[in-house]
Amino acid sequence: MKAPIVLGILLAATTLHAQSRTYAITKGGNNVAQFHAEDTYDSFDGKTSDVNGTIVADPANPAASSVLININVDALDTGVGLRNKEMRERYLETTKFGTATFKSVSVAGPASIAPNAPADINVTGDLTLHGVTKRMAIPVRVVLIPDGRIHATTDFKIHMPDFGIAVPHNVLVTVNDEVPVRLDVWAGAK
Repeated sequence: MKAPIVLGILLAATTLHAQSRTYAITKGGNNVAQFHAEDTYDSFDGKTSDVNGTIVADPANPAASSVLININVDALDTGVGLRNKEMRERYLETTKFGTATFKSVSVAGPASIAPNAPADINVTGDLTLHGVTKRMAIPVRVVLIPDGRIHATTDFKIHMPDFGIAVPHNVLVTVNDEVPVRLDVWAGAK
């Protein structure tokens, strides 16, 4: 009697593990990374759709998920060519540090995530920006789309001096040289 029960448990565990899928975040489309800042003249946003990466996720076990996101910071556009040039050359130094990367180390949230039901999770990982890597915990809203996609959004702040980036005196960012960042990504099952 015990053998069928053990076999059933192993089969169920294998089935749950098999639900883990890899989802690709591809450059362009609806994927966007953006920030907001204010200088002495006006406020401005910078954004790029040059975002890519992967999400490995199992809706039955979100804690086993992993995320890798790459953002081409050299493609950030503020809408003003001269401001873009100064931001890229003087502050972000994109010829040396052209990519920002976030790689998760843990995911915390609900025990499972149902399709079309937004779920709030916390993703802890290493953000590499301007050649400096810092561990960060960021809140993420995730929606599993039944057609095989994941939609994830997050809003968080980056303390620029932590990454060796001096904030220009004419830029009035939020308190303590923090820049609000928003990521909005769609990932399709591979």
